[in-house]
Amino acid sequence: MANSKGNKRDSLLRRQAVGLILTLVLIAGFIAAMYLTDRHLRDTIHRDLAELDTAAIDSFINRLEERKYESRYPQYDKPKRDTVPLRLHPFDPNTADSVELLELGLRPWQARTLIRYRQKGARFRKTEDLRRLYFMNDSLYAALLPFIDISLPADTAQTDTANRRQAYVPRLKKDTIIELNSADTATLQLLRGVGRYTAIQIVRYRQQLGGYVSPEQLREIDNITIDTLLPHFTADASLVNPIPVNKASVDRLNRHPYIRFEQAKCLYNLRREHISLTLEVFLREQDCFTQDQLQQVLPYLSFE
Repeated sequence: MANSKGNKRDSLLRRQAVGLILTLVLIAGFIAAMYLTDRHLRDTIHRDLAELDTAAIDSFINRLEERKYESRYPQYDKPKRDTVPLRLHPFDPNTADSVELLELGLRPWQARTLIRYRQKGARFRKTEDLRRLYFMNDSLYAALLPFIDISLPADTAQTDTANRRQAYVPRLKKDTIIELNSADTATLQLLRGVGRYTAIQIVRYRQQLGGYVSPEQLREIDNITIDTLLPHFTADASLVNPIPVNKASVDRLNRHPYIRFEQAKCLYNLRREHISLTLEVFLREQDCFTQDQLQQVLPYLSFE
């Protein structure tokens, strides 16, 4: 009887040992499978990343940064490509237009506030008068102070009185010609038929292009009527600011209105193949643009 109980106990212990061993084998197999899968995925990712084009990686990182900005600051608008670039320069707060104020770092609502303040008849006689603007804090005032250049006529009393009346804006003669690449918004508005909105759109598109090659490019601006104004405009192509192809990134090329992302990437890859791309090589080997597109974009590319 005792011998039978001992045999059952030994059989139970053997089954438990076998079960334990099988469990350990399964755990070891699972760990090994996880390790091999993880290693395979890492090798695949590294190989895929190595095969990715540098331009594609840059574009992917830029899109991630934009999404990160939108997720962190949903209350703000996404930065616009046509934002006026900063350009610090002397300015007169009594005459500066909206584009000049934006170039100095003012926000659009701040520029509108300053212009409306002037339209009500106010004048800035000295630099300290800018502090009357409610948005003019110490840091903004300190940044603008070195560039403030106020020039008032001798008889300021008469000037102020005249400004309180509804201003009469003199119009240029019908045969006057305005050069698009050097005119500011104030000059453009002197032409009959050009209001503030149209003038801003003309200057903004000029900044996106890098300058106008022909007045016909004004037709590319949405929501403005330009047909009757074309005879009064000319464009000096020597004032165009082209893109340095041998230094520009894919994103910089893609920001131009005439260059799509695929074309920017194609141009970037062609440059990498030749290290320093020349105009002759570009014209001989490029397949990024059709002939019509090439004629359109060529004035905005520099191969120096």
